[in-house]
Amino acid sequence: MRPLAILLLAVAILWAEDSPADRAVTCYVFVGNGSGVVIDASGLVLTNHHVVDGEDELEVRWSDGITVPARILGIDPVGDLALLSAPRPDHPAVAAVLGSAADLMPGAPVFAVGNPFGLGDLDDVPTLTRGVLGSGRLVRGNYADCVQVDAPVNPGNSGGPLFSTSGRLLGINGQIRSRTGFRINSGIGLAIACTQIADFLPLLREADGGYVRHAAPPEGLELSDGPRGPEVRMPGGSGMQIGDTVLMVAGRPAASAAQAFGCFAALAWRDGMSVPVTVRRGEVESSLSVPAARGVIPGRPYYGWEIAERPDRVQISSVDSGSPAQLAGLRRGDLLVAVDGKPLTKRIDLLRALVRTGPGDRLRLMRRGVDGAEQEVTLLVVTRD
Repeated sequence: MRPLAILLLAVAILWAEDSPADRAVTCYVFVGNGSGVVIDASGLVLTNHHVVDGEDELEVRWSDGITVPARILGIDPVGDLALLSAPRPDHPAVAAVLGSAADLMPGAPVFAVGNPFGLGDLDDVPTLTRGVLGSGRLVRGNYADCVQVDAPVNPGNSGGPLFSTSGRLLGINGQIRSRTGFRINSGIGLAIACTQIADFLPLLREADGGYVRHAAPPEGLELSDGPRGPEVRMPGGSGMQIGDTVLMVAGRPAASAAQAFGCFAALAWRDGMSVPVTVRRGEVESSLSVPAARGVIPGRPYYGWEIAERPDRVQISSVDSGSPAQLAGLRRGDLLVAVDGKPLTKRIDLLRALVRTGPGDRLRLMRRGVDGAEQEVTLLVVTRD
């Protein structure tokens, strides 16, 4: 069969009754000023972090008009993902089926579902656009495992699903690339690939409203672009040698230093993890297991308290409303007597402990209330602009 005939057949199937497009709409949801997709019948919804960032009260709305409150289970501010819990009260939600690396075939027909420019806010009808997958897995800045697509996406599509014509979820639409700088589609959109989603989903489920982290290259590793690919200038703690050429990182080709580092950063960080790396040393290819560092979540850490200037104790003088400190159960007048099991006797002790923490970390604090009772609480450090 000729390629044109195959494409026409795919389009016909796409629009057939009870087609993947119909099913895609049933698992699509409106989230704030953007979009989302149900990935579990219990009401788990995947969207972009930038869609929910800063929203105090979240709601999820289906195309049949059902609206429910949503709770954040986990967020990935670096990779731009957020997982919400929004169970339907009437029946289990229809969930999308997550694709795999084998589905990410350049040139394959795809369709996106979203709410461009808020067009669906009046009638609960999402917009479906068609196109082709312009690439396999790419490194594009913080979108370190993404695909390029020419299906039109615009503001309001963020967080919405990208589907194959068989109805498999290929990615989450998140970025528009434009030479003008305006947020208007110019034929290139980036979607976070299903491969990265699959890696992060278990951690997002278990994050308890907190952050998940990306892996990072080993500390001290320096690469430069050589004639045959990225070359090791300084091995740091990688176990590689100066002059090695990096060929593959985590099973993905590394054509440049930026791409090699991006392949590390595309992975969800887990304590003690290592990453398979293929290098060329001389004329011999070798497979190495390279330890990954813990990625940093950018932003200024925010605790939500003020610590009094006292010479002999660490006392909270004020607590911001809705802050991490308040959510942890801390109150004005509380004494902080320990952090992560280490005693605190003066304000500088706390400041020294906080230097080693950042957004996404959880602090175990022992508080002593004004009544003298002690209680251990956990504070999640977040970011604040």
